[in-house]
Amino acid sequence: MYAPQGAVPPGWGPNAVVITAADFENGRLPAICAVTGAAASANLVRRYSTTPGWVGCMFFISWAALAVAYLFTHQRVTGRLPVIASIAAHVDRLHRTGSRLFAAGLVAWLLAAVLGLAAGGTVAATTGLTLGALAFAVSIATRVMESFALGIRGRVTKDGFGTRRVQLRGVHPAFVQAVANTRR
Repeated sequence: MYAPQGAVPPGWGPNAVVITAADFENGRLPAICAVTGAAASANLVRRYSTTPGWVGCMFFISWAALAVAYLFTHQRVTGRLPVIASIAAHVDRLHRTGSRLFAAGLVAWLLAAVLGLAAGGTVAATTGLTLGALAFAVSIATRVMESFALGIRGRVTKDGFGTRRVQLRGVHPAFVQAVANTRR
């Protein structure tokens, strides 16, 4: 789907904007917070990716077809989104917490495997597996909270000319207006 810089696809409403992936990756966005509309004092590194829905159907053909379709159609962009410092700190804190919990889950499972093999104790192994599963579940919950804390959903598209674009939904109208003003 092609949409000019700053234009919004039909049905998206006033809280959406389309920017080039190059502008997003290089941080060439207006210094307006995408969440609040205030002057941005920080940049938050975000990664948005998109794979077409039909790629999942390749599973019914073979794993190889699924892998090939994914490799050739998956679009990913990592860039900097302007926000105020308090939002950046909150989202970063949630991200670090989720990463630490994931690592704790891995350590708990590794210890459960070692204790289960070395001591032959099923109680220690079961406890370790349970703690690891709990850490993974809370890690997933913090990642979801991170997404909701920001409230911006992104999608990567590529037009017929090879230009990659990032479609952002849930941004503040002041950010949308600032992006439109930079292209005039």
